[in-house]
Amino acid sequence: MRTLSAMSRPDPQTTQRLRLNLGDSGGRPGARVVVIHGENLGAQIEIGDKPVVVGRSVSCDLQIPHASVSRQHCRIVFEREQYVLEDLGSTNQTLVNEEPATRIELHDGDQIAVGDAVLKFMRRESLEDRYHQAMVERATVDNLTGLPNRRVWREALERAVVLAQSGPPLSLAFVDLDHFKRINDELGHLAGDDVLRAVATVIRNALLAGFTAGRLGGEEFAVILPNTTLQKAIDYSEALRRAIEALQPETAGVPRRITTSIGVVQWRVGFQTSAEFMRAADAELFRAKAAGRNRVCWANP
Repeated sequence: MRTLSAMSRPDPQTTQRLRLNLGDSGGRPGARVVVIHGENLGAQIEIGDKPVVVGRSVSCDLQIPHASVSRQHCRIVFEREQYVLEDLGSTNQTLVNEEPATRIELHDGDQIAVGDAVLKFMRRESLEDRYHQAMVERATVDNLTGLPNRRVWREALERAVVLAQSGPPLSLAFVDLDHFKRINDELGHLAGDDVLRAVATVIRNALLAGFTAGRLGGEEFAVILPNTTLQKAIDYSEALRRAIEALQPETAGVPRRITTSIGVVQWRVGFQTSAEFMRAADAELFRAKAAGRNRVCWANP
């Protein structure tokens, strides 16, 4: 088993959180860890200048919400041109390549067991890293729009709902293109795909920090708005509706006006699951359609 006994152990209380920032590694080759088994499958984080903490807590840089994982299970730091993993006193230990590890240098391809989850450590731009990136993208990204796919978006919503049950406000917006079937019927599915890509770009560019958008299927999109009251979510959705209406993408060489109906709801007492939350947003979306389309409807908390 590889160990690093000569290095001093940093104080866990001084650990600073690092949010995912692909492509920024201070000029060195860089590395990342990817969840390859267990909860939050496919989640990954780049290892930069600051320690990356892995654990069950929502405050961790890479959260794995499973009872077998300690709140702060382990962390990875970059020291003296090495990537070093440190166990943070976890209940079920941290294993590297099936061996218990307290403090150990990581090498490309190492597998890290954190409770029931397994992570893989990869140097960026290695052949295996590129392969995993391609596989992760295929499993998590909608290949037409580049937005998170339905599964990944639902997982993000589940995590947001856990926080909303005892924390800051959480809102949800369902976005559906109006009369989209006409575009497919009149101009063909390739033209329809062009419209979906253009709308997805508008949605992506409109995202604020912490927001998560996804394509749920067909012409339906959704945006998770954490730390956002209902009124702010309504204002945001109205601005998004206007931005999409102003898009007027060319289909078959002719600019075409695209409108959307949006349903907005805020998490409230009485909701038990994310599915209930989604049904409430979908009901408001249906109400916007029934009221004439090209509008935002919402449910008061």
